Amino acid sequence: MLKTIAGAVIGEVIGRKSGNGLLGAGLGIVATRLATRSIPGLLLVGGAFAAKSMYDKSKERQRS
Repeated sequence: MLKTIAGAVIGEVIGRKSGNGLLGAGLGIVATRLATRSIPGLLLVGGAFAAKSMYDKSKERQRS
């Protein structure tokens, strides 16, 4: 269940940024498979997601 939710969230974020829902869905599936099959994959995907959210917050603060 968590795998499905994580795939949906990642896919939605990527799809929103690129404007293509199919690309986002595909990358969401790949990212969740990588994250669920290995500890290094989990760290890579989780770290990238955390870095992206911190980057977005800093850009939002600069705009305000």
